[in-house]
Amino acid sequence: MWQRIQTFYLFTVTVLSVMLLIFPVAGLQSAGDSTVYELSVKGLYQLSPEGNSLLSGAWVLTAITVLIPVLSALTIFLFKKRMVQIRIISITIVLLAGYYGLLFIYLWQFGKSLDANMYVEVIASFPLISIILGILAMRAIGRDEALVKSLNRIR
Repeated sequence: MWQRIQTFYLFTVTVLSVMLLIFPVAGLQSAGDSTVYELSVKGLYQLSPEGNSLLSGAWVLTAITVLIPVLSALTIFLFKKRMVQIRIISITIVLLAGYYGLLFIYLWQFGKSLDANMYVEVIASFPLISIILGILAMRAIGRDEALVKSLNRIR
């Protein structure tokens, strides 16, 4: 299981996706009173010296972000079912693309309602890296499946 390259790709996708759950992804800074807001998968928080307060939840973003590492970790352990692995990775890639879409919808919506400037953290690039790693894992699994089928023809 661990000797295949796709396992390392999928493990990296899992680690990057868990990091999305922990760290903030983007932020907003109000133009008028320089109030700073932070967007994480849990929602939009207003940062202040007294403490952070939740302004709006982002439960759809949370659900997608929780589902991605679960699916990629599950895919690692389905190493005997290669076609199922490819299907689950395809679903994960679609979820990652949906994550980006929702992230920018939330940023645009919150930025417009708060009259704030948006900025994106470095961690926002992790879903793109995960998409690339998912495609590489699908290709490696496809090569393994082709190898197994060719060996079955020889027998």
